[in-house]
Amino acid sequence: MKKRLLIFLFFLCISVVGGVAQLNPQFSQYMEVPSATNPASIARDEMMSVFGVYRLQWAGYSGAPKDLLFSFTMPLKIGDTKHGLGLYFLSDEIGLFKNQSVLLQYSYKLRVLKGVLSLGLNVGFINQTFDKDEVDFVGAGGEEMSGDEYHESKDPILDAFTASESNDVAFDVSFGCEYSQDEFYVGLSVLHLNAARFNYGSDVYELYMPRIFSLIGAYELQMRKSNLVFIPSAQLRTNFSSWQCELTGLFEYSKRVRGGISYRFGDAFVFLFGVDVINGLRLCYSYDLPTSKMIRSGGSHEVSLRYSFKPQFAKKNKYKSDRIL
Repeated sequence: MKKRLLIFLFFLCISVVGGVAQLNPQFSQYMEVPSATNPASIARDEMMSVFGVYRLQWAGYSGAPKDLLFSFTMPLKIGDTKHGLGLYFLSDEIGLFKNQSVLLQYSYKLRVLKGVLSLGLNVGFINQTFDKDEVDFVGAGGEEMSGDEYHESKDPILDAFTASESNDVAFDVSFGCEYSQDEFYVGLSVLHLNAARFNYGSDVYELYMPRIFSLIGAYELQMRKSNLVFIPSAQLRTNFSSWQCELTGLFEYSKRVRGGISYRFGDAFVFLFGVDVINGLRLCYSYDLPTSKMIRSGGSHEVSLRYSFKPQFAKKNKYKSDRIL
């Protein structure tokens, strides 16, 4: 079973090496923040978690992507059924655009064979902002106005944005499913299922959030006579016009310290390190070293912090002694 799963994940990624693109948002620590990709993954470990991550991509580039994510997830048991609830906030800045998402997350879990099948849903809103004042122009006669040669002052697209800062809010829905056992999980999801559209009050130009399909899997392999665990994982994302694939190998010692390396095809090598500072509190850092000839930067930095604990909702039994009146 283990060999079949690893072979499947490996050839899945090799088959899409031909195309790579920046799909929004991108996190190198995708295994630490599964709820950013698949709502079905929330409360997988039946722990209550508070999580935050900040990513600075392509350091040194003006207008490069910056991502800030916060999430809160918790397990919920109703009768004999198990569920997961979550609240998710994402701020994503790239170039002249800024997307802010607020989502409610829900997952329903049921036993299938020896594992758990989880079905998840995101429901919420995306606020997209376009900052026209940050655009550089070149005059109609060719004279340089602000050191840029990509826009003309009479650009018809920019003229459609009447305000210096325009924004629009759209409804957003995502769906995912995941199957997990003690030593592995595999999940499939589609983000922005309704392909939310933004028109900023203009009937001429309309932007939309493309659907993004994601497939993620991971396996835990306990090394013999050792406290060391090897965790291979893979991630594939696509909107069917571009593709992004990533392979990761992590080693974890005594369930407290972990480190490893990823390769994002055609884009970067990623170096990862994490440590449990105290029981339940995990700090992680990753650095992306670009390999693409198109990107010459100081690399990408990502820092995350998670606090997890087992919730205790059951009421304690109280006994009354006849000797105490």
